[in-house]
Amino acid sequence: MNDITIVGAGHAGLAASVCLQKYNIEHCVLERGQVGESWRSQRWNNFYMNTPNWTLNLPGKPYGGNNPDGFMAKSDFVKYLSNYAHDQDIPIKENIEVTHAKFLDKHWHLRTNDGPSRTRALLVATSTYQHPHIPACSNLASTAILSLNAANYRTPDALPPGKILVVGSAQSGMQIVDDLLYAGRDVILSTGKTGRVPRRYRDRDLNYWYDKIGLMDRRPGDLQDPRQRWSGQPQISGWNGGHTVSLQKFHRNGVRLLGRYAGFDEGIMHFRQDLRENMDAADRHSKNFCRTIDNYIKAENLEFPPDTGDDPIHDPIKDLNVIPEPNQISPTDEGISTIIWATGFRFDYSWIEANAFDKYGYPNTIRGEASIPGLYFLGMNYLHTRKSGIVYGITDDAKHVAARIRDYLKTD
Repeated sequence: MNDITIVGAGHAGLAASVCLQKYNIEHCVLERGQVGESWRSQRWNNFYMNTPNWTLNLPGKPYGGNNPDGFMAKSDFVKYLSNYAHDQDIPIKENIEVTHAKFLDKHWHLRTNDGPSRTRALLVATSTYQHPHIPACSNLASTAILSLNAANYRTPDALPPGKILVVGSAQSGMQIVDDLLYAGRDVILSTGKTGRVPRRYRDRDLNYWYDKIGLMDRRPGDLQDPRQRWSGQPQISGWNGGHTVSLQKFHRNGVRLLGRYAGFDEGIMHFRQDLRENMDAADRHSKNFCRTIDNYIKAENLEFPPDTGDDPIHDPIKDLNVIPEPNQISPTDEGISTIIWATGFRFDYSWIEANAFDKYGYPNTIRGEASIPGLYFLGMNYLHTRKSGIVYGITDDAKHVAARIRDYLKTD
């Protein structure tokens, strides 16, 4: 029996293990696949990190390469995690999936594909993005169209000939469209109301500004709606050196833009006629972001180069009002062979039998510590701050949770 069991060997689980080692706490990390499994199996081949290399800051291992402003490819990030696990001698058991957990008689009782086990404390590090979310109105079983989610998409060449419809215009959807366009595929994009930010503004990456103006340190109480903790991320890309992506650029490059997907019946796909609203929403987000930075620079009396005009708000589409915006199309008549659902991910903690979740099923914690004895979470969006869900913020959270676990084990 371990003092604590960690579920998940992504960046959060690995960071927690290293911090627990500082206190000589006996533990193990259970991983359903291999180290960094979600990065291995739920990202397409050309996926790149959206945060620059300088934000990679696992405990005891800050980024030490020669390209701090670059963006790491998926394969390199998986190698980064694997090397870290090896160098830190992290006790990982791979291919072990935990299917049930319950607190009974001062211990957590786990059920796994390798049999039952007990542990004094349980730390869940499975991230916010666990399972692809597919709209309930997406049943295409009666058609011959290939339908897959963003987690199952790999390469443009693996898709059949014909047009490709991507549903969803947050980060994953926009980056997949980018990947398809680069391969010369004919793409249709169903849009939604998602913000956009310029990749760089006034000679700095957006993450530099997120940090400086305090957005990285926003807390759950700062949000207007608690569901914003897992809502779609602003349109941005780290591919090809990092660049701004936008609906305007896609339109100019031949992508057919549609409004939000609304359903499917009798061979017809339905869409809202809200394309202009969706583009305006992205523009407003970008303008507000840039205005906040300008105000910060002015207030702090700083000197930065002027805006280079990379964002499409400087070059609006003049013929936007004449872009056809149908409320329905026939995939067969349009020649659509593939639909990729880039409609987000959902979390599922139903395997934990405990009254530790809010009405949305999201863990109720104080900086990762649940009200149930010996239950902890790490690596989730807004666990403590906005950066809690990314590598940049994991060290501070992991140190805090490890200290709380140490205190719990002393009193248990």
